[in-house]
Amino acid sequence: MNRRLPLLFILLVLPLLMGSLIFANQLHAGTADICLLPSVCTYVSIQDAVSNGPENTPLTIASGVYMENVSISRSVILVGAGSGQTIIDGDAADSVVVVSAAVNVSISGVTVRNGDASLDGGGLLNEGGVVTLSDSVVEDNIAPNGAGILNDGTMILDDVTVRNNTADEFVGNVSICSDCAGGGILNLSVMTMTNSMIHGNTADFGGGIDNAAMADLTATNITVYNNTATNTNSQGGGIENLGVMAVTGSDVHTNTARNGAGIFNEGTLTVSSSDVYDNVASGRGGGFHNTFSLTMQTSNIYDNQAGSGGGGGISTDSGTVVLDRSAVYNNFATGSGGGIVNNVDLVTGANSFTITNSTISGNSTAGQGGGLRSAGSAVTNLNNVTFNGNTSTVVNGQSISILAGSMTAKNTIIAISGSGTNCSGNITSQGRNIVSDNTCHLTGTGDLTNTNPRLGALQNNGGPTLTHALLLGSPALDSGSGCPAVDQRGVARPFGPACDRGAYEYDQVILRVYLPFVVRP
Repeated sequence: MNRRLPLLFILLVLPLLMGSLIFANQLHAGTADICLLPSVCTYVSIQDAVSNGPENTPLTIASGVYMENVSISRSVILVGAGSGQTIIDGDAADSVVVVSAAVNVSISGVTVRNGDASLDGGGLLNEGGVVTLSDSVVEDNIAPNGAGILNDGTMILDDVTVRNNTADEFVGNVSICSDCAGGGILNLSVMTMTNSMIHGNTADFGGGIDNAAMADLTATNITVYNNTATNTNSQGGGIENLGVMAVTGSDVHTNTARNGAGIFNEGTLTVSSSDVYDNVASGRGGGFHNTFSLTMQTSNIYDNQAGSGGGGGISTDSGTVVLDRSAVYNNFATGSGGGIVNNVDLVTGANSFTITNSTISGNSTAGQGGGLRSAGSAVTNLNNVTFNGNTSTVVNGQSISILAGSMTAKNTIIAISGSGTNCSGNITSQGRNIVSDNTCHLTGTGDLTNTNPRLGALQNNGGPTLTHALLLGSPALDSGSGCPAVDQRGVARPFGPACDRGAYEYDQVILRVYLPFVVRP
């Protein structure tokens, strides 16, 4: 028997079988409008379909790698087989997809990759259209601005991953860009983002996302992480906002930049129900750096780091800042203000920083003001705030250091457990404060100094942020006045005859057992 025959048979038949398998997916997608086989589908390229196919009618794209640079000037709906199946590859020739007119475009279930634009928008460039991108990936694109996505119209992103894009410009292998913006996304107009991830992107400004001046961006349930702003004066490793932006229910973490590693704000920014953590700034503002209008609500800012500029968690130079029902904890700065630095230069402008129903805990600095540092013309107002366990290598001002500016405190707890002093500088009392030593010089109505507030550990006591619960016997119980309507967790105040001092309202019912009085004979 000839033993070579089975081997010869395999060698002859295997290529045919493999060919059948390779084309099986395309053949199976025989009902698709676009595929790589002319005999199977109506269109063999995406460009052909968007140019000649029906408008406002779904055009399905079969699995495959489409080496194209697609220009869209008609209202179309493109439906891919999934981001891991339908891939539009720009072959480093130009932008991968360009919407070049005021049209309505919907794209879903695709990966947009390998664009290299000499101008803007390496992956997806929207020049005035209404574009919806969903269930898709935008990756490995390059452009001077908006390397992954540049929007100059109206754009909706849902369940989109924007990753590993680079905002840069090269001559040969040499970068010539010093102010490239928006490694992942540059928004110049109106954008809404939901359920999306932005990671691994790089730019000089706005490594992950750059929201430009006059632009409006609303982001819900997004994760912005591992992005980098690389310029020596870089801003916004994760996010740079120069326009109007709202971030809700999101995570911003592990980003790096010179200033504002997590988020740099020079516009109007609201952050709510979000976590900003593990960001590292070599200059100022590990979590946030602000120069205009910033509101943070029901959010956790923790484990961030800043360099000599200070403000491990939050740094602000000017504008209006509100921190409400939030926790700033375990942040570190080489400069002053382990948790927060409110440092306003008279040339830059006035600043108002209001902290209400919030916890500043466990922050540290190699400079001054473990929890909070105030300098310049800064104005800081504390209402029902709890400071606990903050530290500084400069023993004066473990909790609060006031070099200049003014500060008021009401219903606020200021406590340390180790060596050193709580305060350096004077605070104007608005009454009902508790300080564990006598260094804050509080002499208002109901103020208690050299008093242990009896606080529990920093932990989840309910609500969206971490708090220090008041223990039984705390002098803060039922001794506040004029508190906000709810505490940091959202618990209604007062729970009892009067509200409690600090950020936490004790809301447990105390049961007492009364034994019968017995007269023995």
